[in-house]
Amino acid sequence: MGDSVQLFVKFCFGIVAILCLGFGRDMEAHPAHAKPVNYPFVVGFERFHSSVDNADHLAEGGFLLLNELNCVACHAPPESLANQLIGVTATNLEGTASRLSHVDLELMIRNPRFVKQDTMMPSLFAGPDRKLEEVEALKHYLSTFEVTEKIEYPIGDIEKGRRLYHRIGCVGCHAPEVGYRPEGLPDGIEVELTGLPSVPMNLADRYDLHSLTRFLLDPISHRPSGRMPDYQFSEVEAADLAAYLKAGPDLKLPENLSNALDAETPFQTDSEKVELGRQVFVKKNCHACHSMNDIDSEPTRAKPLLQLDFSERKGCFSERPVGGAVPHYGLDEVQIKAITEALKRLPQRQVPDQAGEIDWTLSTLNCYACHERDGKGGTETAREIYFAVNDVGALSLGRWGNIPPRLDHVGRKLTDQWFSRVLLGEGDEGKARPYMEARMPLFRKKDTLPLVEKFRAADQLPEPVEIDTSGLAKHHRSHFGRELIGINGLGCVNCHGLNGKKSLGAPVIDLTNTVHRLQPGYFKELLLDPQGTQPGTLMPPVFADRKNADREIEQLWTYLKEIDQQPLPDGLLTDEDYELDPKTEGKPIVFRSFMENVGSHAIAVGFPEGLHAAFDSKGCRWRLAWKGKFLDAMSTWEDRFCEPAKILGEEVKEIDWKIPEQAEFEGFVLDAKGVPTFLYQVDGKKWQDRVAPVDGKLKRILIIDGEKQKGEELAW
Repeated sequence: MGDSVQLFVKFCFGIVAILCLGFGRDMEAHPAHAKPVNYPFVVGFERFHSSVDNADHLAEGGFLLLNELNCVACHAPPESLANQLIGVTATNLEGTASRLSHVDLELMIRNPRFVKQDTMMPSLFAGPDRKLEEVEALKHYLSTFEVTEKIEYPIGDIEKGRRLYHRIGCVGCHAPEVGYRPEGLPDGIEVELTGLPSVPMNLADRYDLHSLTRFLLDPISHRPSGRMPDYQFSEVEAADLAAYLKAGPDLKLPENLSNALDAETPFQTDSEKVELGRQVFVKKNCHACHSMNDIDSEPTRAKPLLQLDFSERKGCFSERPVGGAVPHYGLDEVQIKAITEALKRLPQRQVPDQAGEIDWTLSTLNCYACHERDGKGGTETAREIYFAVNDVGALSLGRWGNIPPRLDHVGRKLTDQWFSRVLLGEGDEGKARPYMEARMPLFRKKDTLPLVEKFRAADQLPEPVEIDTSGLAKHHRSHFGRELIGINGLGCVNCHGLNGKKSLGAPVIDLTNTVHRLQPGYFKELLLDPQGTQPGTLMPPVFADRKNADREIEQLWTYLKEIDQQPLPDGLLTDEDYELDPKTEGKPIVFRSFMENVGSHAIAVGFPEGLHAAFDSKGCRWRLAWKGKFLDAMSTWEDRFCEPAKILGEEVKEIDWKIPEQAEFEGFVLDAKGVPTFLYQVDGKKWQDRVAPVDGKLKRILIIDGEKQKGEELAW
């Protein structure tokens, strides 16, 4: 078959495939098959600008389009706006040939809208005077980019993927399945059709099952723009979700899960065409958007934005493509008007303030799909029912129980530690809202880290709230805070869970990580005026008429700061809660107490491996070691004058290790795993003393003035 005939057959085959996709299925049912719009889809523009008939507001949407359509990759913005109009990095083309069949790849080159109707990628070969030999060459060039390490992922469970998709927040951006009724939805509540635009997923049909699974596991490496964030799926979850997105309207997978087009018509690259394709890639300026490792030449720059003539329909505004002379986006009338209005205002546009920069980032990353800030954005009402809970009691809280929180005041609310946790996925602290199924996905660090300082600057109060968290004042005693938080005090435990225990009633924020999550000033601000700080909250103003509110709030903070060493408050505490269990905690427990044969200055160290020891910090010597369970803390927590803390383990042994006769204790430090090293001085020499489990034994590591001593072991 000649090249021209073969090209025509492939083209017709591709068109038939598109028609089958478009009309052979119920396109409104499955979210991956939802009918796309017939122009480049930019979600921030669609939601906030496309339907507003106001030139200034439309112009703001136009600036968003200039960035998201990556116009600034070719047309430089004014220097004053260079930090805002940075554009986007287009899809990573490494592995392209492993994601798309060679037919889809060719169609994507000819006219991306043949494959993805709402794509933001322009066409360079849609005009009648296109050069088909260049299309062919580009196909050969891109066909060399295959995944070197091919992983066969498991075949997922469609129903599990369907459930996952409709519970964790995917529907914040993407369309829910029409007719799908979320589990647990009370009878009588109708599922309404969403009115806001949804981000299409048409390429899910083009990827084979394994390529789609690979994409879901690491979307940012595939789409460096970061517009599709990383939900940190497990391999099983990604496989389940891929199976659901690949399923037909009957929720069954096709018989052939591989890329059928490639399987039927193997494609061989031609080295000469590959090199020609690389040259075409550069000539067409494709590397202005797509970063390629084998191309080091600088992209060609067109006229700067300030020099563009927007008075006529030419260039990128042309109604019909012209043979690759300029990119053809297929913009609709509203988009063209928005960009035109933006270009008119470009010379006078001011650099946005902190609030404006925050709004820009939340718009480009579509954070507004889930979060509201300053009255803008938030989950659409029709989609709220898809944000699931794992505790039905949370439903009594209304929309506060299942949708992601507002971002108002977040700059003075969250600590750096918690920002790192939610934005970067760093740290293993539990969720503040364990009853919610929604997940906070991860975006690129370069996009989210600058947000923290912008939030900080924009959200500070003129006069910060003062609170003493030193723990030095006489009223800074943990037991005062414990009494307040319990059922015999303010009754906080009626709503708030703590240290793995659920609240007595409907669940709200878990207080375990309060001091790691909240800035002290915001903690006090919220308690003194819940409604003023967080409008709509169900938290009552319990401190409104309390004369000692300032002191009591500091007592609560002290208790929550020391919660890992304190008993649970009344109402949550049960007999088994007195047992300290390092295995359950997953890390060593260091516990100060009074212990028999150790003394009044005992420090017990328990390890998850079931080996434990007690150190006499007054005499600076190890006294006891035992196996099995750790300690019963009842006497320590409930009454300082009660009997010594009870060892719960077995085979208790007195330790006869080398001990100093006179020593001065200087405290201890914890390493990254939570193992303590005790510090003391003996005759002017500094001792560092620790024990840790090694091969079923407790091994002592002793360093004197920087010189490591021979280790000692205690075996059973």
